[in-house]
Amino acid sequence: MATVVSGVWSFGYGDHFDAKSLKVLPPGSVYSEPGGVAHSHFARTDKAVVVHISGYGPIDTRYFDPANEPKSKPKK
Repeated sequence: MATVVSGVWSFGYGDHFDAKSLKVLPPGSVYSEPGGVAHSHFARTDKAVVVHISGYGPIDTRYFDPANEPKSKPKK
C-alpha cells in the first residue's frame, strides 16, 4: 500500500512506461502495488514528492529497460 504524503505523484500499471496513461495522485491519495504486477511512476524533478510505501514479504525491483537500472551505471 502507498500513500502520497506531499507533492503530486503519477502512477500506472502496465509493462511499459506510458506517461499519458498515468493517474495523477495528489496528497492524501492511497493506492496499492500488487505483487508481480508491472507498474511505473513519475514525479516532476522540480517538485518534491513524499510517498509512504508499506508492505510485507520479499520485494524486488525489475526495470522495464535494464539500461535504467541504477546498479548497471558506472559510479563516478
